[in-house]
Amino acid sequence: MNRIEWHDGLNLGIKEIDEQHKALIGMVNDVLAAFEKGGEVSAIDDLLRKLKEYAVTHFNAEEAYMEKIEYPQFSEHRQQHAALKNSVKSLQAARFHQEQVTAQEIKDLLTKWLVEHILRYDYKIVEFVK
Repeated sequence: MNRIEWHDGLNLGIKEIDEQHKALIGMVNDVLAAFEKGGEVSAIDDLLRKLKEYAVTHFNAEEAYMEKIEYPQFSEHRQQHAALKNSVKSLQAARFHQEQVTAQEIKDLLTKWLVEHILRYDYKIVEFVK
């Protein structure tokens, strides 16, 4: 399964947030690699837990930045963060209940969760700042 690759098109030009996005992509790739290698359930679940915890840290930093610049679409963006967190919680719940979750399903969810969010929502922050 292909990894999610960081490219300059994902750069927002906000150093702290760009670094966090890179870290999140690295963590997503760690989860995907663990699935590909047939990693133990506990190891995969631990990686998912760490990913979710780091995402919450990232969302908090991003939301603090939006408040600082008085971003007018803050409420909508925060709702997107909540929806993304709920998606990961649902994935964790499915794993907890030992439902079959494929690596492709996880990649699709996490790619949408991260890359699409950056390109669709986070770029609006940059446009506002400009």
